[in-house]
Amino acid sequence: MIKYNSKVELHYSISSLNNIEFESTFDKKPIKFLIGDGTIPQRLELTLYGLKEGSQQTLCLDPKDAFGERNEENIKILSKKSFPNIDMIKIGSVIEVDVEGKDGKNDSSFAMIKEVKGNDVSLDLNHPLAGYKIQFKVEIIKIYD
Repeated sequence: MIKYNSKVELHYSISSLNNIEFESTFDKKPIKFLIGDGTIPQRLELTLYGLKEGSQQTLCLDPKDAFGERNEENIKILSKKSFPNIDMIKIGSVIEVDVEGKDGKNDSSFAMIKEVKGNDVSLDLNHPLAGYKIQFKVEIIKIYD
């Protein structure tokens, strides 16, 4: 049975409620990881607790239980001068940025370029699936104890 620190091997998929698939391992090798190591988001990981080898589960999750609600405070405006290469500034591009965490330390995160107005570049630091209901499907292949 899956619990904290269990090493598991599983297949999973994340899709919209109208079955647009965002990510899946069902057509690839299953993933192996330690529960609690951050391989998958903690909110999704919590849905695995108590499952056994061979278990299959499909859950529909509200945004608060998946990738969170959209937060307009996660939209940041930077000057074009902040970018090392002007050619990387394209609407829809996903870039890696350093952001200051609540603990004051810098963390890297991904941001999508949403808009360019003059010298201002609008970055969206929300997870791309923030604000969306998702379907999370898993199949537990093996639990290593």
